[in-house]
Amino acid sequence: MRSLHEFSTAQTIIENVIKVAEKYNAKRVTEINLEIGALTMLNLEQLTFSLKILSEKTIVEGAKFKINYIPVKLKCLNCGYETVIKTESLINSEWPEFIFQLKCLKCQSKDVEVIEGRNCIIKDIKIKM
Repeated sequence: MRSLHEFSTAQTIIENVIKVAEKYNAKRVTEINLEIGALTMLNLEQLTFSLKILSEKTIVEGAKFKINYIPVKLKCLNCGYETVIKTESLINSEWPEFIFQLKCLKCQSKDVEVIEGRNCIIKDIKIKM
């Protein structure tokens, strides 16, 4: 069922890219740069596959998809320590069990704030006029 998450995210990305490209009267989109946070729990292979399928027969077809994977960065609200969570620890995790395990690596407090790694952002697109 996880692939539905990637497919619907890809659909939203393609729709937004087309909307912006058409606003600027683009003939074609040549590149899409994305930032995908680890906490989105998106499978990058499935997302890329979905983006390619959904871009067929649109002005996005053939565009290069560049994905910058953003790891989870936490700030401890107890001691102020900031740390990056290793990506490998997310690979086989399910959302509920992972999110409840987030804690400060210095003082072990669970009073932490996620400061990076939870967004899915269309950073920029390149178009051909």
